[in-house]
Parts: sequence; C-alpha cells; structure tokens
Amino acid sequence: MTDWQRIVRNHHAMVFRIGYRLLGQTADAEDLAQDVFLEAYQISWRGTVSNWPGLLTRLVTLRGLDRLRRSPRMKALPANPVGRQPGPHEESVARELGDRLRSALGQLTSQQAAVFALAYGEQLTRDEIAATLETTADAVSTALFKARQRLAEILVPQAVENRT
Repeated sequence: MTDWQRIVRNHHAMVFRIGYRLLGQTADAEDLAQDVFLEAYQISWRGTVSNWPGLLTRLVTLRGLDRLRRSPRMKALPANPVGRQPGPHEESVARELGDRLRSALGQLTSQQAAVFALAYGEQLTRDEIAATLETTADAVSTALFKARQRLAEILVPQAVENRT
C-alpha cells in the first residue's frame, strides 16, 4: 500500500516549484499540484509506480503546459535578481519576458515544451529528462533543439517589433 502522506511530503515542493515556474501564480501552482497528486493516485491504482519523482515531474510539466495553453491571459513571474531587490523597471521587463516566454511555450509541441521546461526550469540533464518523459536522450536533444529553434522564430521577431 502506498504511503500518500510520505509521497506528498517528499515531493510537494518539487511539484509546486515546477507548476509555479510554468504558471507564475501561487494559487494556480497549488491547484495544479492537487490535480497532479490526484492523477498520480489514480495511476497508482492501475499498477506499481517505480519512480515517483519521474512520474510527478512528468505529470506536473505536461498538465502545467496544458493549463498554460488554455489560459486566456498569461501571468507574470516576479523578478528577483540574485543579491538585490529588483527595481520597478526590472520587474516590468521580467514580467514582460515571462509573459512572452509562456505564450511562446504554449505554441510548441507538448514534447518540445516539456523538454524545454525541464532543461531550463528544473535544470535536469538530458538523461534525467529522458527518464522523466520515458523517451531517449537523442529524442530529448532533438526536441530541445527544435524548441530553441521555434522559440527563436517566435520571440526574436517580437523583440525586433517592440524596438521599432
């Protein structure tokens, strides 16, 4: 029998952190975490889960991206440069960049967005991402390359357009 209190206690912070990075709001990240743990509970009834961190990371990333795509309005992440408090200009720039990145992530394929989020948000290695998403390291490399390429296509024209 699965010890759910232990699983939630051990993995809630990770699930919340990934959800917050994707959605940018505490309440949204908490709702997502609840949904992820409920889905994980349902999955555990169908069979034994051998890798809880991998399952939960995969679920929160994919479900968070689903919510991001459905969101009518992207929410901004607060800026917090290391070593000092951000000023109003820095907060505004960070908010705008966060909105653009979230919007652009929603335009990627699920695989590309998940790989990008895990590589840059969670800073997982290629092999860790492959294990989490149950794919190969080569597929991760390809998806990450395509994600960066597509994000450049989306974001660079926006940046140039905003300067003119």
